[in-house]
Order: sequence, then structure tokens, then C-alpha cells
Amino acid sequence: MLKPFVDEVFLKYSGIMIDLSLREAQLFRMLSSFFGRDQVIVKMSVLAVCGGELPNPLPAQLLASYTIDNSLDLAIWAKKNTCLFTIIDHNDAPKMVIEFFSGFKNSIDAKEEEHLRILPSLLSTSHIPYVTITDQEFKELIDPHSSLDFCTLLEHKFVEAREVFVT
Repeated sequence: MLKPFVDEVFLKYSGIMIDLSLREAQLFRMLSSFFGRDQVIVKMSVLAVCGGELPNPLPAQLLASYTIDNSLDLAIWAKKNTCLFTIIDHNDAPKMVIEFFSGFKNSIDAKEEEHLRILPSLLSTSHIPYVTITDQEFKELIDPHSSLDFCTLLEHKFVEAREVFVT
């Protein structure tokens, strides 16, 4: 008899056990196959992704976040928070961050909202593309009958991002 499927899987990555959900583990396998296992870093701190220091000056969008939440200390936030997957080059420099996004369909998670309010601005200032994948997009990626492949999705995400920055 097969053991029941468990929602959590553990990946052994660089000698450290990392707790990932099933879909996160599936995306990790996809990214590792596409970019190479050594180029995909799991749960890297935001501060490390930004090169160990916060951008100076801070982006206007982040300064606006301070007016929303005066108690926010960006340095502490950047140390505590992580990026789900960071793609690095062969010189270990972060080149892209990839995460899931729920879309706030059923409810709004305050922690996810804060993450999405702050992280894209920090990464943009550091010239690191931020790619989010929705549940529907991921379902299509893992569906063998779907016409959506990982390259097409990434290309679409970069075209979207370019349109936002250009306009």
C-alpha cells in the first residue's frame, strides 16, 4: 500500500534540510532543471539578494510604505524575510527572484501583502527581476497536456515587467 501523499516535502540542499510544500518542491525541480541546481538558491534572505545592504536612496514606493506602516524597519524586515527562489549566475550574483502569488482571491494575507508591497521595489532598485507565478499558471506548467511551458511563461513575465517600467 502506498503511503498517503503529504503536503510537505523536505529537500536536502547543500547539507541543510529545507521545508518546502509539494508545489514549491515541484517548482524547485523545474528551476533546477532549467537553470542548474547550483544556480537556484532556496529561501535566500532579501538583504543577501540585495547585496548585503539596502539601496540608497530608497525607492519612492518604499518611502510611501513608511507612511502606511511607521513601525516598519526595512533593515530588520530584509534580514527576516526571504525570497522563495533566487536564481544566481556563476559568480553567485542574484539575477532573478521567483515566487508564488496567491492572487488574494479568497482572502488577503497581511504578511503576503507587506511582502508584495516592499520586495518588488527593493529588487527593482537592485536591478533584479521579480517573477511571480499564480496558482493557475503553475497548474498549467505541470499539466502535461497544457501548451504553456516554462520558457513561454518567463518570456511573458518579462514582457509584462518591461511594459510596466516603460509606461
